[in-house]
Amino acid sequence: MSDLIVTGGNVIDGTGSAARRADVRIRGGVIVEVAPGLAPQGEVVVDARGACVTPGFIDTHTHLDPTMFWDPSCDPMPQHGVTTALIGNCSLSLAPVRPQHLEEVMDVFCFIEDMPIEEFRSGIPWNWQTWREYRDSMNARGSALNMASLIGHSMLRIFAMGADAWTRAATQAEIEAMCGELADALAAGCHGLSTSFFDVDRAARPVPSRLADLAELTALADTLAAAGHGIVEYIPNQTGDDPLGEMKRMAELLGPRGVRSIWNGLLHTDLNPGRTKELIEYTATLAQYGAPVWPIVSPRTIDFNVDWDQTMVFMMLPKGWNQIMLVQGAARAERLRDPAWRKVAREEWDAVDKSLFPNTRIDFVRFTSVTRKENDAWLGKSLADLAAARGGHPSDVFADWILENDLEPGVVAMGIGNGNVEAVAEMLRDERTLVSASDAGAHVQMMCAAGDTTLFLTRHVRERGDFTLERAIYELTGRQAESLGFPDRGFLKPGYAGDLTVFELGRLDWGKDVFVRDLPSGGRRLRRPEGGYRATAVSGVLTQQNGKLTGANPGRVLDAGARGPR
Repeated sequence: MSDLIVTGGNVIDGTGSAARRADVRIRGGVIVEVAPGLAPQGEVVVDARGACVTPGFIDTHTHLDPTMFWDPSCDPMPQHGVTTALIGNCSLSLAPVRPQHLEEVMDVFCFIEDMPIEEFRSGIPWNWQTWREYRDSMNARGSALNMASLIGHSMLRIFAMGADAWTRAATQAEIEAMCGELADALAAGCHGLSTSFFDVDRAARPVPSRLADLAELTALADTLAAAGHGIVEYIPNQTGDDPLGEMKRMAELLGPRGVRSIWNGLLHTDLNPGRTKELIEYTATLAQYGAPVWPIVSPRTIDFNVDWDQTMVFMMLPKGWNQIMLVQGAARAERLRDPAWRKVAREEWDAVDKSLFPNTRIDFVRFTSVTRKENDAWLGKSLADLAAARGGHPSDVFADWILENDLEPGVVAMGIGNGNVEAVAEMLRDERTLVSASDAGAHVQMMCAAGDTTLFLTRHVRERGDFTLERAIYELTGRQAESLGFPDRGFLKPGYAGDLTVFELGRLDWGKDVFVRDLPSGGRRLRRPEGGYRATAVSGVLTQQNGKLTGANPGRVLDAGARGPR
């Protein structure tokens, strides 16, 4: 920790109150004074004249768990004002894990979140089994962000049940083992549990959390209630038969026990524009069971770069196109030409009406790269254009394209969700949602999820005026802390954590993501440029200045049992 003073800025304290001219002094990582005319007393000084000084932003849906081990700076999150991240989402975490289950855990995590497995093998120490040991390993290394960690339900089941986690309900003894590890994690500072009713592995098997029965879910909810703290993050299966029933079941379990929850997957699509409002309104009714439930929303349009290094985009086409993801080289070309595979792919393409790859809206599939000059004319055009010109089934046309493009898809699936900016603004303005759901750290070769904070401030404050700046800062800081139980951060007040960011709204920039090749194995990822922030600090230590990382890693695992302001 360090001492810091930020002078001459317009303080927006995270409560929604109007900005005021003040200085901020931090000692020992804690804010001690917020007042005008403070004189430096040997601290590091940040000149904030002409800029806003706000609490550090809180991102409550990320998959930075693995990233922090090979890139503790979590680039470019500090350069977009983020100081705290919630990890362990979507039933996936790095702990608990037994050595004999390590390959299985790495494979399912990498498949669902589209991460290179080479980085998991070489860039993560795996010197733990329990969540408590994992916490110690994270703290020993440090990072540029504070991490609030959930424990993944699928990993908890694998830890207690081994291979049977994928095939059956748990026995009473196995449930007790899960609850024992969860209770120990909560006592050690874990922030709660994440679960999924949606995801599958690369073989199209439902993830282990989806096999939990009512007895198991009830026991886990009882464990959270007994700890006196903790939240649940979950993904309802909106492609299934009864997503509202899943939400209701979770509210009935968690609400009477006082356990708050958030759910991920709220998007707007013009194909079903009324669905978003229906889901928000239904979620709001679930508070009647005793604890709040929030859907979380990203302002970002969901676009997927399609290439063979990713896995998730064809997961809802498991018999056809997802099979192409599982083979390489000559075998891939052979499969694409195979009449039997083509028949299966066509039938599945026509039968599946909800998919991450927009098989029902092929006008959303845009060509972005070609390997042969004769195909230059197709750049910027869509699969719909190609199918209209060539005739035939879209699945066959796409397969032929990949073959003639030297096995490179060269496409982006555009506007999978949130393509209608006005509808996105309406979701964000709704007080029944939380501005979150960035997914930062995941899908690194499909999209860059970092920078949602900057998009929110530039588009929805500066350009559109959907929010006042003070209200927007509250949404990114104080409201996140209040809603999810981070008692000592989210506000610029004495006694609160010394996490802050400094920026001029007019200088912020949400730049286009670009590929960089900086993973330890030499692999590539999509990275968003720095956002124009003057400074970001965690516990009074500068993590970035003027877009440049300082190399400092003061962040630690937040203790969910910590009390309020110091």
